[in-house]
Amino acid sequence: MSILQEYETIKKEIGYRKFNMIEDYINEVCPQEKMKEYEEELTKIHKLNFYNWLDYKKKLEKKYGVIFLNDVLYKKQEWEKFEKWYQEKEKDKEIEILNFWLSDYDDMRCNATIKIDGKEVGNIIACYDETDLRYTFGDSDTEMNAIFIKDAFKELILCDLNDYLKLPKISECSKLLQSIYDDVCTSDSSMCHITEEDWQEFYEEEYTDKDIEILKEEVKKYNIEDVITFDDCEYKIIGWSDLETKFIDDRNLNLEKDMEKTI
Repeated sequence: MSILQEYETIKKEIGYRKFNMIEDYINEVCPQEKMKEYEEELTKIHKLNFYNWLDYKKKLEKKYGVIFLNDVLYKKQEWEKFEKWYQEKEKDKEIEILNFWLSDYDDMRCNATIKIDGKEVGNIIACYDETDLRYTFGDSDTEMNAIFIKDAFKELILCDLNDYLKLPKISECSKLLQSIYDDVCTSDSSMCHITEEDWQEFYEEEYTDKDIEILKEEVKKYNIEDVITFDDCEYKIIGWSDLETKFIDDRNLNLEKDMEKTI
């Protein structure tokens, strides 16, 4: 078995997220500055014979606190340190899967709530291929029941958590964008089609052409030209399916804060 095959086996055993976080642990324990100093000193001893070089290398590793992937995976003491670090990092993150479904585009989506330090951050719509879910824990033969799918979604969202936390907040968007976003999220087709007639009947009393201009500016600002289009065939505005994945919905949090202020 090659080292890469062995690593793949270990990934399956401990979970892909946990395995990938070893790199974060190593970077935290031994920052790049320390690693750079270590590597610079290492280049100065290249003329030593192999055994002396190896002894000196170990001294440098101790001096700069350098550890490698193999150290964490195969040395009990280093693995226990990583385990403690990992548990500390994970204890403040919670993902609740509210529901999930198969989209019209043959991917699977879920509505999930993210909590950090026990406080709700917001809701997201996460989207993954069925293959990603099936192989999350490394075993393709596992039955894809509701429990497995929810656990797989949690694992994948945790893997991509930093990206989700960087999503723009829908509460900071215009009311028109929020309305289109809500229509996409609640529609059976995950789409929002607005014809000129629809605009006049359902939107014109509340919104003006200025609101459309603001919406166009937001589309550029958030780089979502592919999920909100204008004057497309007979439609004045179209909100496409993936719009629901582009924002984090924090509006309930703002409502709670307003209620607290009122009380």
